[in-house]
Amino acid sequence: MNQTRRSEAVLAIYPTRRGFGYVVMHSPLSPSDWGVRGARANPKNATCLAKVSALIEAHQPDAIVMEDPTASGSNRPPRIKNLCLAIAKLADSQAIDVHVYPRSRVTEFFQQFGAKTRYEIAMVISKQVAALERFLPSRRKLWESESSRMSIFNAVALAMTFFASVAE
Repeated sequence: MNQTRRSEAVLAIYPTRRGFGYVVMHSPLSPSDWGVRGARANPKNATCLAKVSALIEAHQPDAIVMEDPTASGSNRPPRIKNLCLAIAKLADSQAIDVHVYPRSRVTEFFQQFGAKTRYEIAMVISKQVAALERFLPSRRKLWESESSRMSIFNAVALAMTFFASVAE
């Protein structure tokens, strides 16, 4: 699935239980579109796939980047794994490169900035990409669920990892 061609437009997608976060980037620090798309109606995967298809049509990405839900240590639910497979099939049908990275690869990339947790990674991103600074949610308390906006930062982290990988 992974190829090493340098892409002009990258669509990074981070599925969640409520939908997905996404970012479209042309370089490691220049997002052109980002957001969270919800999927409350069942079947959620069909709703998400339709929204991903609309993003592909709108942005015509050269590559799609996602977290590898089958990687060792990943505890993504079966529905998310199936959604990632469906997105990969959709991308393949449109001749779009698909790149998947395990969470450990993303964490490894951000260790150079002293970031280990997802929130620390989001803080590094918000400092480097000024356009996203106002979207950084506050650090969550143990009893709170994660803000849906964190999925945007997870998508950006994937895209930045992709750009670092193709630069090697």
